[in-house]
Amino acid sequence: MLKSIVFYILIILYASSIFMVAQDSLITNLNYPLRFYITNHFNLVKNKNVPGSARASIFVNSEKRMIDGTYWRTYSDIMVPRLATVLGSMVLIDAIVQKKQIEIWYTRETTKFHTVDFFLDLDRYKQMDKLGHFTDAYFVSDLSSKLYRWSGISGSSSVWFGALTGWLWTLQIEFHDARSPTWGWSWGDIIANTLGAGFFVLQQFNYDLFGGIHPKYSYHQSEEWKKYGSKTPGANLIQDYSGMTFWLTVNPHHYFPDSWKETYPKWLAPLGIAFGFGVNNTIFDSLKGERELFIGLDIDIRKIPIGDDSDFFRFIKSELNFIRLPLPTVRITPSGIWYGLYF
Repeated sequence: MLKSIVFYILIILYASSIFMVAQDSLITNLNYPLRFYITNHFNLVKNKNVPGSARASIFVNSEKRMIDGTYWRTYSDIMVPRLATVLGSMVLIDAIVQKKQIEIWYTRETTKFHTVDFFLDLDRYKQMDKLGHFTDAYFVSDLSSKLYRWSGISGSSSVWFGALTGWLWTLQIEFHDARSPTWGWSWGDIIANTLGAGFFVLQQFNYDLFGGIHPKYSYHQSEEWKKYGSKTPGANLIQDYSGMTFWLTVNPHHYFPDSWKETYPKWLAPLGIAFGFGVNNTIFDSLKGERELFIGLDIDIRKIPIGDDSDFFRFIKSELNFIRLPLPTVRITPSGIWYGLYF
């Protein structure tokens, strides 16, 4: 099953790339007199400087630098070595991660394909599992989209194919679950996967409205896992829901008018608000436990004014930004309210 799924993803990605190359070549391979790369805007413009060709066109392809260090191109300009490296790395990492997950999560004899009860599944771990699927799909969509842009794929195509990659990545889990006696095919997971990849698409094409919102994650090994959890290395990163917290952060600076941003201290620009969700006491029974709500400060690492001249450093900052840093936080539980530094 693993080999067939990996092969399926590889075929989809390569076919997508070939389609984009063929589609864009209809434009980029035209014999225009000049080809320009400009910033922030683009169009097919009249070439008035070429004698005898007042109606001739100049091909214009924009390159807008993104906050993550990649470039948003109007049309694809494929760099084959980079694209081959990206696709090969995706397949290799996918195979390694899936193999490790099978060793940790799917240790029992497989069964025939089956589904789980939708509402029973939705109540497991107090929806933490579904938040995990949402965040995973969003993260993989975002990362793969950046890598596609680095390979020369156009901005809009990178978003769609990034979302497709994120969705397919999380879909693999369902095929394993569907033959596991403990779990089963979950339509709730499919919905969460789709929402995660879908929010990424919505955000990228409506960046002014949604660009200041960012899903994040933090983890510390819970006390109950230390006492009763599996000793298998890495199992806690998948199964220790009591130590996980999923966050939705908002950066107010993103929504400030330009006139405010000009006078606003740069060192305050990364400061934001984080809203978190967690659970405890679910290790023995996934249908029990207590929900935990969090509210605290957040730092948008991308906006820290260090290393912005380097595209690579911008990329690293954008990836680290998925981690919610240990900062002052208020935790609200049925047992009471706690405050302090929380990760």
